[in-house]
Amino acid sequence: MILQLILLFCAGIVIDLLVTRYTKAIAEKKVWSATFLSGLITFVNFLLLTVIISEASMNGIFNIMAYAGGNTVGTFCALRIPFGNAL
Repeated sequence: MILQLILLFCAGIVIDLLVTRYTKAIAEKKVWSATFLSGLITFVNFLLLTVIISEASMNGIFNIMAYAGGNTVGTFCALRIPFGNAL
């Protein structure tokens, strides 16, 4: 269970960094980059939601918290740390 929570946390970070890159691609009018990232983000989000929802209700809550925590850290990294802009 701990490994799954860590993986969901890391997935949340990666997804949020990708969403930041997607938003930047839209702002810069990079059509192909934004299109690819849109599809990738949608696919991975639905895959992760399937994993989270398929768990028992109590484990599902912890999975949601781990994923949300990863999204929070991903947003922080994308906005505060210079490497967030390089993605």
